[in-house]
Formats: sequence, structure tokens, C-alpha cells
Amino acid sequence: MEGGGNRTIRLTAADQRRLIAEMLECRMRRQYERFQTYVDPLVVVYCNAWREGIIGPDIWAGAPAVRDLFRRTDENYFPQDHEILDIVVDEDRAAVRWRGYWRRHATSKVYPIDAAHFLRWENGLVVEMHEFFDAQSKASSPFAALPSLESLIAPRAPELTREEMEQRARRLVAYDQAPDLDLVRELCSPDIVCEFVGDRARLPYAGRHVGVEAMVGIIRAVNVDFEQRNFAVSEMMIEEGRVCGRRRVHWRHRGTGRVGVSELADFVRFENGLVVELIEFRDTVSLALMSD
Repeated sequence: MEGGGNRTIRLTAADQRRLIAEMLECRMRRQYERFQTYVDPLVVVYCNAWREGIIGPDIWAGAPAVRDLFRRTDENYFPQDHEILDIVVDEDRAAVRWRGYWRRHATSKVYPIDAAHFLRWENGLVVEMHEFFDAQSKASSPFAALPSLESLIAPRAPELTREEMEQRARRLVAYDQAPDLDLVRELCSPDIVCEFVGDRARLPYAGRHVGVEAMVGIIRAVNVDFEQRNFAVSEMMIEEGRVCGRRRVHWRHRGTGRVGVSELADFVRFENGLVVELIEFRDTVSLALMSD
């Protein structure tokens, strides 16, 4: 990290990982004032999913507004434990996947929530944040096991350049009307693990699935219910064999005719030139409202 006088502060990847861990610790310990020291006073937070029973997607501008957002959430759900699942760092941007456990005051029931945050830093502070929340996606396949210890300790190389990984990730999501299922089979491992975050009561295909044909079936089912009118990739980050990004999609439900726009977050991992893991966040409440 460089600083002093008016010199620009540049965070290393290690700095960003450490700061993200500290920020999450502050958030879950309700240390609101300390959390504010990590963000720019004019920080902008884009909430891209419903905080169920509280507020819907919205934009919160300024550190005091973010503090009030936390307090408003905690009036209904008390934050408990959390764990970091993955962090991707790409220059002055980072993305973190994590899981938090929240106890609802009214019922004392504990809810595991999967979350993703995309951060942009300037002079050592977060100036922009995009967040995604949804219910933990429990396994829907008995074969959807977690990665082996060997693969975590010594992951296989992606065998692709940064440009090739970005190009392939874009090709997977680049369609307006109907998805190219043959392309999915070409770019993904036959044993791909795909995880769609959300409550299966609201999103039938939520959970972890194994195999490219399972993924193809889910893509086909989504296309039966929803027409994807257009999309735009908002940002993309790449580190080693991992690619994560945000994209904005315009939907029309084919049954009700209702339309909507939602932001999606995708976390992709490559090995031996193929996609071996895809984890996706989407605002499942907004999609459900379109179908009702």
C-alpha cells in the first residue's frame, strides 16, 4: 500500500482481501461506525435483490445511508456468524462471495443467506458497491458434493489466457432470444457443477446440480418461462482461473406478459480450457413477482 501526502493509495490484492474480511467482521458485529471508516463518505451502494420483508432493490448514497440500511435490516434480522467462500481481485476491483446467518427477531428462526458483493476502490476506500442476497441454495442433487481437498490445495490450471477466459464467459451469456445450448456443451465440462442461489420453493431449479445436461435442462426451462429481451455486461473481473461479473437483463414472463429488469452475478471457474463451476445470483423475488 502506498500513501503519504497527496499520493494515491494503491491497494495490493492482499490488502483488499484483508480489508474485505475486516469489513464483513464489522458488518456482522454491528460495528456500524467502524465500518464507515472503510468506505468513502460518498460511497454508492446498489442493492440488487430484495431483503425479504424489509426493502426491495434500491440505491443508497453516502456512508450515513449505508449505516442506516444496516440498522434497518438488523431491526428485523439479527446478524450472527458468517464465512467467506471466495474472493476475486482484479486491480482496483474485488468481488466476495460469503454466507451469513441471521436470526429473525419475530420468530427466532435462523436463516442462512448467500451473498455477493462487488467493490471498487479509490485511495484505499470503497467508493462503489453492488450487493446480492438470497436464501442459501441447498443441494438438489445427491451428487452435488463440495470440491475435493486435492482440488482446493492444487487446482488445475485454466489453460487459457485472460482474454480467452473473458471471451468464453461473455459468449455463454450473450443471447437475446434463445440460448445456444450447443455452445454451452462446447464450453462447459461434462461434469460441470452449477449452482443457482435461492430458495427452491421460489426458484425450482435453485441449488447445486452436476453435469452439463442438467445445466442445459435448467437453461431450457428458464427460457420456457422467460424471454430474455436484451442484456448488458456491467463488469467482469478475472483472477487466475476464475471469472466473475455482473450483467443486466431485461425479462418478459411469457405467461403473464409482465416485464422487468434485474442484475445478475456470475462466478465462473475454468480448468483445462472448460468451465467446471458456475455460481449464479439473480433477484428471485423480482422474478417471482413477474410470474404471479
